Amino acid sequence: PEPFDQYRAGLHHLCFRARSREDVDAVARAVVEYGGRVVHPPQDDDWAPGYYSVLFEDPCGTRLEVNHVPGKGNLAE
Repeated sequence: PEPFDQYRAGLHHLCFRARSREDVDAVARAVVEYGGRVVHPPQDDDWAPGYYSVLFEDPCGTRLEVNHVPGKGNLAE
């Protein structure tokens, strides 16, 4: 099969929400320990207040993100 291409129509990446920044850091460490490819290490971003995420690729090249957003993020009133 063809490897994942994020620029084709369809899935760009899959994101999972973590309970804490520490969980994001733990995932990042595990990806590195298992020899995975980190696209960007844990970092703050402006997608939502307090947004913190790591982006990496699975063995097929599909991009996976784990993020933490405190509280309700952009859904807060």
